[in-house]
Amino acid sequence: MTGLSVHPEVESALAAGAPVVALETAVMTHGLPRRAAGPAPDETDRDWSAESRLPLEVVRAMSRAVRRAGVTPAVVGVLDGTLHIGLDPEMLTRLAAVPACAKASAATMAGVLASGGAAGATVSATLTACRLTPTPIRVMATGGIGGVHVGWTQRPDVSVDLRELARTPALVVCSGAKSILDLPATLEMLEALGVPVIGDGTDHLPRFLAAGDERLRVTQRIDDVTTLATLAARRWVTLRQPGAVLVTRNPPADTALDAATLDAALQAADDEATSDAGAARTPHLLATVARLTGDRSVRANIGLLLDNARRAAEVAVAVARDPVLRAAGPSLS
Repeated sequence: MTGLSVHPEVESALAAGAPVVALETAVMTHGLPRRAAGPAPDETDRDWSAESRLPLEVVRAMSRAVRRAGVTPAVVGVLDGTLHIGLDPEMLTRLAAVPACAKASAATMAGVLASGGAAGATVSATLTACRLTPTPIRVMATGGIGGVHVGWTQRPDVSVDLRELARTPALVVCSGAKSILDLPATLEMLEALGVPVIGDGTDHLPRFLAAGDERLRVTQRIDDVTTLATLAARRWVTLRQPGAVLVTRNPPADTALDAATLDAALQAADDEATSDAGAARTPHLLATVARLTGDRSVRANIGLLLDNARRAAEVAVAVARDPVLRAAGPSLS
């Protein structure tokens, strides 16, 4: 199919019923500072390159974390007008080096493909990709999803991530929604769309860079991957309900921001903001929070990305073993 390429390793794993985890690339092209990687965040990762660019090295490390669990990573991104589901190391390096790279969402993906360009895939674009393989990909890992922006009652700025979550049958492992969003409104919107928000080790929706609080109660808490797979089977097969299961995890305690630090940084960043538009405002706010926290937010972001990739691999193994999901196979839509 023109404009779409599934890596043979990913295709073979899916055909064999082996576990696969989809990984987005917008975090590499737009989400992390484009600077030298520096020391490895995990001393046991011997393949980390301190001289490489940080965003590229983080996605590489996420892929390695998935592989160490015996799971195939499917890194999603666009090169030369083709949506690749499973970027090999050379293609990933090429994508990371594209200057002023585009960011493709489910809403803009067709235009990026038509232009013949390159783009990092957002959560929504990666969820779209999960539906395009002959056997769909059932598990994805990311940092934080998009959601309802602050001030949405005056300007209805809502991420397309939420729509794609409502239609894609995948377990999405994340640390909640981006801290700069209206999180109570995002949680309400997920409920309205019928997307269950599951706390993995928590009773509250995480605030991406920090743990959640009492305002943000999740639908249900489930701490073991076998039960998560069973929930997915009941939702998609027994009840024939569409859409994702959002599996939310607090950022690792050793790198997470405390609530007071995060709130102060968000308020200061908001005071400095020069645009009300979500597309322009979001990167400014994230960069300002990183500066105001002395890069602690960047370390928190890296920590949660790697932790979510490891957990997603465990979830994928459980999904591959679930007898109901195995029997349903590609028939789930």
